[in-house]
Amino acid sequence: MHTILRFIPAVTLALVAVLAVGCESVPDADASILEIRAASIDPMDGWTKSDAVIGGSRVWVSPEITVDASMVLIAEPIKDGSGRNAVLVDLDDEGTEALRRLTTGWISRPLAVFIDGRIVTTPILQSELSRKFVVASDEITEEQAEDLARRLREQD
Repeated sequence: MHTILRFIPAVTLALVAVLAVGCESVPDADASILEIRAASIDPMDGWTKSDAVIGGSRVWVSPEITVDASMVLIAEPIKDGSGRNAVLVDLDDEGTEALRRLTTGWISRPLAVFIDGRIVTTPILQSELSRKFVVASDEITEEQAEDLARRLREQD
């Protein structure tokens, strides 16, 4: 199952995370708390084939990290519009520009969102993204949302 990214007024996006079981870890043992990378259902030279699946196809993930936890300015636990536990993430200028650059040419294609080195969702991009987004899931507990937000805030 995949999710869809939707553009919300201003520079906000909704990133609905379906926590995946058994998805491939990032090879780097020092993986960032949060990473966003380009992804594809088509094989790409130099990209890693993951365990994540979209529409029956395995997802290939770019080795290039577009956004990581070091680019997070603000992270707050919230409830999303559906009442699910979530984390509101606000990026710095570097992260905002990097996400905008990636998403400008990536409409209708997947992104890979990693938390603690594991893919948690591969949403299909619906519009250009930039500064703010929400990481939400039916499976995330209030404590997990609070912990993720705290760890992102404490990131150096």
